[in-house]
Amino acid sequence: MGAKPATAWTSRLRGVFDAVCPALCEVCGRWPDGPLCPDCWHDLAPLTVRCPGCALPHSHTQPYCAACQQDPPPWRTVVARVDFAHPWDAWIRALKSTARPGLSGALARLWLDDPAVPALLAGADVWLPIPLAADRLAARGYNQAWALMQALARLRVTPPALPQGLQRAPGAPVLHHLDRRERLTRAPGLFHVAPAARSQVRGRRVLVIDDVMTTGATLRAAAYALLDAGATAVDALVVARTPPPVE
Repeated sequence: MGAKPATAWTSRLRGVFDAVCPALCEVCGRWPDGPLCPDCWHDLAPLTVRCPGCALPHSHTQPYCAACQQDPPPWRTVVARVDFAHPWDAWIRALKSTARPGLSGALARLWLDDPAVPALLAGADVWLPIPLAADRLAARGYNQAWALMQALARLRVTPPALPQGLQRAPGAPVLHHLDRRERLTRAPGLFHVAPAARSQVRGRRVLVIDDVMTTGATLRAAAYALLDAGATAVDALVVARTPPPVE
């Protein structure tokens, strides 16, 4: 009888430890190289040249892709570290569940070897996360974009943070289940700058953080709200960019 409580306690402790500090590489199983060993990191997280307007891979001589030249975004630069694909899509989905909040540190470390990230941080006066809808925040218990910011701040010097600088408008729709056209149509008015944060945004260069950029509709709504509040410039940093559909 005495051994069972100890075994159960050890099992629970191991589960907590694995969630916060995973030890096994989740791709090849190597230990102790969790959650991603150097070899898998090299193979699965190569630095990719991307368009600064849409963060899609871009190898042409012009810095901006043709689509962004034709329809410039409201931000100066958006940086994405990886495609929203294996294994990062699973990691980001896990980060959005209460079971794996410790993955924020592993995902934030993806930014450390991208030379564009220090320039974004140094060029920002303040930074802030894309906010969650109130019901989703209550259900999840944390905002994954804010968790990524906190994780990066433990690794690098970062600008002053405005964790609640952006707020969702009352009744604003959740966009993740919509297609591109619906996202772009329903995004205007999605956010506003909190009254208490307006003086900290006005006249400042603002860096917006999110986990995934899908169509850019959410980031566009955030950029427009910040520019309307008097920000002099907006940049964006995300972990992953959803690849375009294969035609």
